[in-house]
Amino acid sequence: MSKHHTLKVWNEFFGNATEAYDYAGRLMKKSACGDPNSRFHPTLDHIRPLSEGGLDILENLVICHRDTNAEKGDSFPHWKTNGQRFHARRVRGSRSEYDIIRD
Repeated sequence: MSKHHTLKVWNEFFGNATEAYDYAGRLMKKSACGDPNSRFHPTLDHIRPLSEGGLDILENLVICHRDTNAEKGDSFPHWKTNGQRFHARRVRGSRSEYDIIRD
């Protein structure tokens, strides 16, 4: 669970966009923030999970579709979602910021 709110983070990442695709290619809609029953529901995911020592900071968060988040789970640094393989790579010079790379 994050102290951050999905809608605020959406605005930080995507600005006024009403739709966006997550890193796995799934469509999300801003209007579905907070609606877990929507098939376009965006969620916050910790790239490095809290259970693996990740921090609850914006640099360790990504907005992704609920299905992408569920498929990734607590996997780190390698995972598979939406039929694709990904890995997290720490940003050079940072202790807690990660890029998501498709394999």
